[in-house]
Amino acid sequence: MRVLGLILAAGIGSTLLAAAPIVAKPVPWKTGDVAPTVNGVKLGDTEQRALDLLGVPDDVNSTSNGELLEYTAKGLEVTCTKDGVIAMRLLAPGAGSIDGIKVGDIARDVMLKWGAPQGGSGRIAQFGPGPWVIVVHLADRDPTIVDLTLALNHGNTSLDPPKLNAFEAH
Repeated sequence: MRVLGLILAAGIGSTLLAAAPIVAKPVPWKTGDVAPTVNGVKLGDTEQRALDLLGVPDDVNSTSNGELLEYTAKGLEVTCTKDGVIAMRLLAPGAGSIDGIKVGDIARDVMLKWGAPQGGSGRIAQFGPGPWVIVVHLADRDPTIVDLTLALNHGNTSLDPPKLNAFEAH
């Protein structure tokens, strides 16, 4: 394993601050791996299965492709189409976790668990094997995770190389 330096930035064009070096594990997923679940819900599950597991949403909004189930009290959004669940966005610590990472954790926790990101830019990093991705969004001025999204990656099986400040590895 190689030692990685975690670089934290306040945003694009800002001064980078070096953080303590960390040891990163290899990316835990490879092509063909099954995506993690969120509160028992899997990508591809039917909307009814998501409703059975999560309960009645606080609000339902129609989108051009399907519906957005909003669980405001839990800090969770689930996007469903005729093909099933295509995305789950966690907005609060109580929303659950993706592979043990939740809103409120810090960038270092992500790097220790998942290694360097496969893509992203600025305060956003992408992890995952390509057919599905996890998008991690950091706060503007510190390394705290403000939201996480697990989604199918339709039509984009190769991620852009990392162009990151907050998650950049050396």
